[in-house]
Amino acid sequence: MGNTVLRDVIVIGVLGTGVALGFANKEQLYATAGLTRPTAPVETVAITKPIPTPTSQRGSVVSILKSRDDGQFWTDARVNSGHVRFLIDTGASSVALTLNDAKKAGIRTRDLKYNVPIATAGGRNMAAYVELKSISVGAITLRNVRALVVPEGLNTSLLGMTYLGQLQKVEATPNALLLRL
Repeated sequence: MGNTVLRDVIVIGVLGTGVALGFANKEQLYATAGLTRPTAPVETVAITKPIPTPTSQRGSVVSILKSRDDGQFWTDARVNSGHVRFLIDTGASSVALTLNDAKKAGIRTRDLKYNVPIATAGGRNMAAYVELKSISVGAITLRNVRALVVPEGLNTSLLGMTYLGQLQKVEATPNALLLRL
């Protein structure tokens, strides 16, 4: 029970921090990302590695329906050779994989160096940088996407800005999230 509560507190803290940062810088972020009338704050990230290479045709659009259960946007994606269920999180600066989902994607998690400090509401934690060969959401595939593997404190993988920020447009409507390459 204690681990579950701690994990939930950390996830809520990470999401809250992302929302607060996005809201505080929303005008600049909207202009930088080229978003029109978003309903949620977004955060841009600095990529220190090459920008992911799209393998889908420009103009591809994916529509993700809002969950009736929790009002969030969830999607199934192909990551490397495996399938991962993601919560789409425009407040997350990076794609973040749980340890189980990293294993599904074919990542040898024992070989990773968990040396990336991350701050959460529950305190500091460590993660490992990885470069994913590909992430495919519907018809949109990006290659060489930077991500974090979070071994503790994350109960669902997050599709963050290292993927979303490479798209031409991310638009929220009352019932769906539209991703456009």
